[in-house]
Amino acid sequence: MCPDLQYKPAMAEGCPEDKRPVFGNRRLEDTARVLEHNAWDDVEWGEEQKREAEEKVAENSHDLVAEEEREGYEAAAAEYWDNFYQQHQNKFFKDRHWLFTEFPELSSDPRSGVDRRRTVWEVGCGAGNTVFPLLQTNKDEGLFVYCSDFSKTAVRLVQENSLYAEGRCHAFQCDITDHACPPPFPPSSVDIIILVFVLSAIHPSK
Repeated sequence: MCPDLQYKPAMAEGCPEDKRPVFGNRRLEDTARVLEHNAWDDVEWGEEQKREAEEKVAENSHDLVAEEEREGYEAAAAEYWDNFYQQHQNKFFKDRHWLFTEFPELSSDPRSGVDRRRTVWEVGCGAGNTVFPLLQTNKDEGLFVYCSDFSKTAVRLVQENSLYAEGRCHAFQCDITDHACPPPFPPSSVDIIILVFVLSAIHPSK
């Protein structure tokens, strides 16, 4: 257990005291050391788990896509993402309510201890599985959410959602790897940037 974490276990009813506490009940107090910790740093892997993980990594890296196919996927990435959202609409990903447990700064939760008048930019907003829970949970009038996606179809789904409120959010299409595609706000004007499953979809060279 990390000494910088205030550990307040919340046991499930009827569970023995030696059971692992409910996820999301440790709170980092020393924010200067935030990069030294993660949600699973108190979990110890056994030798069998390590072996299984290594086997999965090796299996995943065995059959690689041919170079010419990779180039094709990269060149037509926008088309593939548009097709994905045209097919699945807003039914594929689940709403990310867990974000408010991990990051109380996003909600009106007094635990955050900060002035919650802020601007948020979600990169890779998809069909709104973060944006809309955020707008529903955080009722502060000072909150404004920018949300962007590589797919214009995803952006349209957000804009057409009944929960979309132009006075509190603005959705726009943007390729964050393209410097010729600037966001619609001035530099240094955003308080929080959210990226969930975004960097893994971008080629390492970008």
